[in-house]
Amino acid sequence: MAHKNHLVQLKEKINKHFSAGDFRELVFDLALEHDNIPGATKLERIIALIDKLDSNNQLPKLIERCHHHRPKVVWTYQAKLFIAYKRLALQDQKLATHIFDTLTSFGHSVFIDQNMRTGEEWLDRIDSEIQTSDFLVVLLSEDSIDSEMVRSEIFRAKEYQKAQGRPQVLPIRVAFEGMLPYAIASFLNPLQYIHWQSPSDNNKTVEAITQAINNNLPEQPDPFSQIPATEAALSEDGRLLTSTQITSPPSPEFDPRFIKRLTAPGGAVRLSDKLYVERQEDSDLREEIVRWGSTITIRAPRQTGKTSLLMRGLHHARGYGAEVVFVDGQSLGLDEQSEFDTFLRTLAEILCDELGIELSRVEKVWNGRLGSQKKLTNLIEDHILPQFDVPIVLAFDEADALLTTNFSQHFFGLLRAWHNRRANPMTPEWEKFNIALVISTEPYLLIDDINQSPFNVGLKLDLVDFDLNQFSRLNVQHGIPLDEAAIIQAFNLLNGQPYLTRKLLYLLTAKQQSWDQVSEKALLDNGPFGDHLRRLNWSIRTQPKLQHTLLEIIRTRKSSNEDALFRLQKAGLVTQNGDVVTCRCGLYEQYFEQKLK
Repeated sequence: MAHKNHLVQLKEKINKHFSAGDFRELVFDLALEHDNIPGATKLERIIALIDKLDSNNQLPKLIERCHHHRPKVVWTYQAKLFIAYKRLALQDQKLATHIFDTLTSFGHSVFIDQNMRTGEEWLDRIDSEIQTSDFLVVLLSEDSIDSEMVRSEIFRAKEYQKAQGRPQVLPIRVAFEGMLPYAIASFLNPLQYIHWQSPSDNNKTVEAITQAINNNLPEQPDPFSQIPATEAALSEDGRLLTSTQITSPPSPEFDPRFIKRLTAPGGAVRLSDKLYVERQEDSDLREEIVRWGSTITIRAPRQTGKTSLLMRGLHHARGYGAEVVFVDGQSLGLDEQSEFDTFLRTLAEILCDELGIELSRVEKVWNGRLGSQKKLTNLIEDHILPQFDVPIVLAFDEADALLTTNFSQHFFGLLRAWHNRRANPMTPEWEKFNIALVISTEPYLLIDDINQSPFNVGLKLDLVDFDLNQFSRLNVQHGIPLDEAAIIQAFNLLNGQPYLTRKLLYLLTAKQQSWDQVSEKALLDNGPFGDHLRRLNWSIRTQPKLQHTLLEIIRTRKSSNEDALFRLQKAGLVTQNGDVVTCRCGLYEQYFEQKLK
């Protein structure tokens, strides 16, 4: 069966390039009777003919005869493709150019942004091209997997695919055999990869893309997607380290896939502390998470290290014998169409699976007539808690992902109800049930009734960016690449933003760049932080209110739009101290001041 878009193209081209008489001749050339083809008009007969030939796998014969009659017309399927890659990676750029040149010569429409200028028009063009593409071809190399723009392009493609059925994401491993970051792997088809090792694979790679375009690329599992069974170490920000790695590029987010092995008894995955800065929140979390009946909220902007903090707390809890159940809110695929019963059923299955309880218990409990909240509460109370004599820690990362649903208030109210059951002498088993929540927004905005909120009880940890002392300690841990004057300059620019701080120190140490080299190009779209800055700019590019509010904050240190302020805080762009609102760091202020003029 042909690709449905190809069928549409064929119908349009035959209708355009063949008159009624010419079409009759074409049908005769196919050894068919024109009058036997159903339809009152030429177009209706064209549609009927193509559908018939496609169902009989005879479309190639039609294409061959169309080419014979109209040789100047391209009759093969003309797909629209977007190539996502790391622009400054030479190997990736060469492969992207080869794919572009070859597929374009085949008649396909291929977008590549090598010569695009940066700015709002560029961001709009990128989004438009992804939206209208049939395929997003993403080059996954050691350089590109950490690109925030590449990750954003994949995420945007999956959003459009969910809404309109395309584009299809087609991953190509470019001389890279390591595990893909969770933020990328979770959006890809695990059975459809193309592997490129050297320029000798160029033609083979294009052929595989062509097969995918024609809907006949063989499925094959990704051999590098499995978590290694051997002992492993995680970097301070959650990246799997190889035995030969001393340092690694900073990761934009912690990889939650390692939580099972990280919290397993005598776990084969250990946490590397070589470049980790211990904060007071680490000590507070370790103390609270092993207590019976604790509720913990970790609140922090994006890329502050909150998931890393949580993982270390869970690792500590497991070492004390606690059972751990980890839920990643982002991986649940929640949106406004999500149903509460389905979500709670999924949560019930996760609890049982992680704790080694037969899933048949879920089926049994869910067959009753009670509401789903009561069903899940009964499952925990009657079938889970009685089986354990140690605390069970339910850790919910990215809890504000529930804001996209219509039931977030109900779920947060349910968590508060579980917290309250600990004080009921009739339900002492709930003392075993600990709750840890990680959010990147203000808790009071997640639920209307503060008395129903799980965020205003228990231990509340507000994680902030590194202060100057912590920044200086990290500099020492990296071998003092910054002198005293440069430390002050770098801190004034980045204000201790953890991800950017780690990226800076990685560039200075592993890439042997000087502070002067980094600072000179810090604000450029193709500079050392350009990938990060362009991703932030892209995130607000279609939001005039956010842009206006951000510029207002830069100029006046105030915001007149509370909703826009909240969203900018959630995105990690601004911070508020009393009535004063500022950009999170000098880099953001200088970059957006020139972008939003």
